[in-house]
Amino acid sequence: MKLTAWFVPGAVAFFAAVLPAAAQDLVPGKVYVAEIAGGVAYTLGGNLAELKRGGTLPVQGARNETAPSAHVVFVFSNGTSIYVDEKTIVEIAKFMQKPFPKGTDTTVTEPSISNTLGRVKQGRIIITTNKLATGTTMIYMTPHAEVKIRGHEVVIEVYDRESRIIVIDGDVTVTPVGGGGPNVGQVLHTGQMVVVMDSSLSQAPSVPLLVLAISPDLLASFAGQLAAGERAQQTVVFETVSGAGGPEIQANPVVPANPPVSLTVSPSTL
Repeated sequence: MKLTAWFVPGAVAFFAAVLPAAAQDLVPGKVYVAEIAGGVAYTLGGNLAELKRGGTLPVQGARNETAPSAHVVFVFSNGTSIYVDEKTIVEIAKFMQKPFPKGTDTTVTEPSISNTLGRVKQGRIIITTNKLATGTTMIYMTPHAEVKIRGHEVVIEVYDRESRIIVIDGDVTVTPVGGGGPNVGQVLHTGQMVVVMDSSLSQAPSVPLLVLAISPDLLASFAGQLAAGERAQQTVVFETVSGAGGPEIQANPVVPANPPVSLTVSPSTL
């Protein structure tokens, strides 16, 4: 898969406009590394950060790139998991959320209002959310589309000349970018998908996107990634604690209720 350079006019202004006025009430969110395999490059501020299973890192401003045959599953501190498939580049321009108390079950529902702004430049991500809080915004940009997510299981695929948005469960609004026309946002529901072409290939960008039904074979092809994302959500909960610079979010790995038993063979039984 070849990375295509892209630029969305006014993107900076767009990102600023969607943030709530009370942004000062929000704190930077974190991600927990639930699963990792193969070569994964994670950079913050241009510096390479170590990724290891069970680790917690800042995510705002991060760029994540996976090599062929590699993948990583993150759990965001709002309870959302993201499966980053092989040969994928995804950046998180903004991830902030309101502080929330210890004891909130982040494996079931979003603990507080959050704002997510991401860019998928190539490849595939599979997003699994819990029930999102009222007022939360979750937006992912591709070179071809803006995707506003309200949950619950969404696949975003980016190729050189098109993006595909597949809604396994939930609702999203997809709006084409570029083209110079009054682009129309298309609402997708459970079991639907759209293909958004490069604006240079679209002859009528203001026409609503063609909505297609997801075939059983396509749905089945995501079973492993969806299971990994849902499994990851059960591995960690979060809370807001007092830090040196003010409130900060902390990850607390979940201890299984019935951990595996390690058998020890006594020499006297040999």
